[in-house]
Amino acid sequence: MNERLQQFAESFVASTREYIFIRPEDRLLILRPNKVHHLNATATEMLHALYTKEPVDVDALVRDLATRYKTPPEQIEHDLETLLDSVRLMLQNKSGLGAAVKRTPFGTHEIKFPVLSEIALTYRCNNKCTFCYASAPERGPIVGEMTTDEVKHVIDKIVDQAKVPTISFTGGEPTLRRDLFDLIAYARSRKMRANLITNGLRCAEPEFVAKLKDAGLNSAQVSLEAADADVHNQIVGNPRAFEKTVQAVKNLKAAGIHTHTNTTINRYNRNHLHALIDFLADLGQEYLSMNMVIRTGDALNNDKLQITNDKSQALTTKIQNPKSKVENMEIGYQEIGELVLSLKKHTESRGMRFVWYSPVPYCLFNPAQYGLGSQSCAAADGLLSINPSGDVLPCSSFEQGIGNLLREDFQTIWNTRTAKYWRKKEFMPPDCRGCELANLCCGACPLYWDQVGSFAEIQNATPRHASTLEKAIWDAKRRWIGQAKGVGMP
Repeated sequence: MNERLQQFAESFVASTREYIFIRPEDRLLILRPNKVHHLNATATEMLHALYTKEPVDVDALVRDLATRYKTPPEQIEHDLETLLDSVRLMLQNKSGLGAAVKRTPFGTHEIKFPVLSEIALTYRCNNKCTFCYASAPERGPIVGEMTTDEVKHVIDKIVDQAKVPTISFTGGEPTLRRDLFDLIAYARSRKMRANLITNGLRCAEPEFVAKLKDAGLNSAQVSLEAADADVHNQIVGNPRAFEKTVQAVKNLKAAGIHTHTNTTINRYNRNHLHALIDFLADLGQEYLSMNMVIRTGDALNNDKLQITNDKSQALTTKIQNPKSKVENMEIGYQEIGELVLSLKKHTESRGMRFVWYSPVPYCLFNPAQYGLGSQSCAAADGLLSINPSGDVLPCSSFEQGIGNLLREDFQTIWNTRTAKYWRKKEFMPPDCRGCELANLCCGACPLYWDQVGSFAEIQNATPRHASTLEKAIWDAKRRWIGQAKGVGMP
């Protein structure tokens, strides 16, 4: 028995079990929550055995592989140690240095199951954000909510059928569900990593956060729209939100829950984002994330975008550039690139990491070029999104589902023609066909184009223009196969 290798494997697996998930069905190593690495067959066998069997038994694993593959045990031991060392370097963001790491072209490996899952437990909310993609809290009484047992049943299907190792509880505002602690604890009992997406109001109470910690919550994302209380409060529609939200970040961190803030970039807060970065640096945050307004729900309702309270005049001066007319709150694809790079530079100058979430057309702005990853639409693909009544949505910003996990099995829903429409990126704008970057950006967010009503922003950047027939076919497929529309879209 190789005692040194046994000790190395034992300590390494014990220290990384919370972060690493091996999925043999499509030979993936998932660094939770969402970093994916492809494995060959032997690496899958080795790592799956180490991470799913307790206690770790290197000797038994080596004997088994040596017998089945008719390979000397010394070679198996060498390969196993090289593999574990490569994974170790990968966890340190040094994946290019691992002897067992090989770079392969993008898109050469199939991913059969989603990587992330989310359940919107409710569309009720104690804020009233001007850009809420889900139109919360108005839709709270309209969309029914699953019972505790029904949510647990859905979690079982996510684990057993969809093979997803991470879940986010979202909304609306998930902390309004009295059974949240029970649901977090149940997800953890199923070996899932549990994340909470929240406005933070309830988490301003230390006792509430203590219960989240006791339930096993791993991480939290808290929505913070500005470092200026008036600006944040106006955007979220709650005059007392800012102090509670900031306190929530402090409470969650103090409890040992990995916590970061997310900010939705819009015309109301764009002039306050650098100050927000400074504020978060002073709070001791390691990273922050930002995204664009999703053009659904309340972002479509111009009446909600007006400044109407008693501080109207002063706040208008704060949140608007007096030299420009603010027609809506969204910042479009043509504007976003320059702003994101400025924010990234400032974030890094303050010693933090900038995370970008929104898919954008790479012909206008390529985030991968600047180290921001290769975001593309994850609808019915990398993300399994479930609404309060158990409907599977292409993503959380859609109103109509493509099936219901309470009544149907995951595979039945995931293999419908509508689900495949989204997964195969058939929504990609017809002008994008033939672009060398098309397989990376997939034409950005389909709901953006649905709301804008044309592809004019990218027509000057794409290498070709689709014919009238191609556009007609694309439109017909979007209407009759894609079917689902964004919240509030006609």
